[in-house]
Amino acid sequence: MEKDSLFIAIEGLDGSGKTSVARQLANVLDYELRGGRVKLTFEPHDPSCAGIFIRQVLMKKIRDVSPRMLPLAFATNRLDHCDREIAPWLSGNKGRVVICDRYYLSSLVYQSSEEFSYEQVMKLNEKAMKPDLIFFLNVSDKVCYGRMKIRNQPKELFEKNLHTSRKKYFEAIQFLKENHSETIIEVDGSGSISQVVDAIITEVFQRFPDFKPNQPTISHDLIAPHIFTLNGKMDYTIKDFLDTLPEFEFTEASKEIETRMSGLSFDQLGAIFLDYVKKLGFCVFEKMPWTHLDCYEIEYKLPANIVQRGTALLINETQRYDIIMQSAPQLYEMSDFMIVFSPGPSEIVNTYYERDKIQYKDNNNSVAVALAPHIHIVTQKDLAEFISQRISQFRTLAIA
Repeated sequence: MEKDSLFIAIEGLDGSGKTSVARQLANVLDYELRGGRVKLTFEPHDPSCAGIFIRQVLMKKIRDVSPRMLPLAFATNRLDHCDREIAPWLSGNKGRVVICDRYYLSSLVYQSSEEFSYEQVMKLNEKAMKPDLIFFLNVSDKVCYGRMKIRNQPKELFEKNLHTSRKKYFEAIQFLKENHSETIIEVDGSGSISQVVDAIITEVFQRFPDFKPNQPTISHDLIAPHIFTLNGKMDYTIKDFLDTLPEFEFTEASKEIETRMSGLSFDQLGAIFLDYVKKLGFCVFEKMPWTHLDCYEIEYKLPANIVQRGTALLINETQRYDIIMQSAPQLYEMSDFMIVFSPGPSEIVNTYYERDKIQYKDNNNSVAVALAPHIHIVTQKDLAEFISQRISQFRTLAIA
């Protein structure tokens, strides 16, 4: 089948590995298609309308939501996500791909009820873009629960009864096939991430051979998920970035700098963020070796030799506040505060979770409760404003 673009949705039970698979799939396709043509996104989409409200409901911070409210919130979030993220990307250059971690199949499973049918849910989503392929990762309840246990995180709203959710998934898949002519492919998700991704890639290239590269490909096991690391070194600084830019008028510097930042890699943006933290007076130490997070130990010295310790956390997906909340339990014992770099727009930075209570498991594997660290979000706009206010200083001084 000949197509100019592809829209792929990855679905599955909580603990099925769909988020890890979606990330690795994006990495593999980006490599296969020679870079710059694949967009990885997710739902609920925090930067889109109603996203933060949905996150708060899923984390049980907002309760007693009516059966009609949540499907409406998801549909609103999805339509805004399509209009501002998915459609513009796919309508760009030929050969682009969007991979979405969850889509409206999840809404059918989790937002339908006796009071709100499958058909009513899809009626709310009738203007949402239709995926070219939906992959359902079928994994046993035992494996899902085992994977969720490894996360060491409090269960979200829909993670408790996987048996019921599985039954609804198969019912919803049949409904979409029969009533909306959806192409939904079941994939065994119990193997390794690379095995699952290989199975998905095979299906994609068989159904859309125009996207299959002509050149021989390397083993997908060799295409590792992107892990940002500077090994504690300031390889790329604010001054390095400014040296690549022309002189700006002071009144337009901040806007122009933010625009130019959009062309930087995440590694470069992360390095600028760490340089920014350093310029604020924090001591930045090496990347924490005991966590998979892109996280650096930092400290700030107060008068009377008082030292506050914290962490600088980097997120390579725009405004994923669920990652921040998942990170807090791992870091709270050694952190008075967290400074988080979240790429993308700053209009909807959320601070609802600040100093909220978090649950974690202590050394005895017992559930304990503590206050979350103070959390401060830094966006590209914040970095641009900081740089523009000190642009003459950065241009003239040699910054280590």
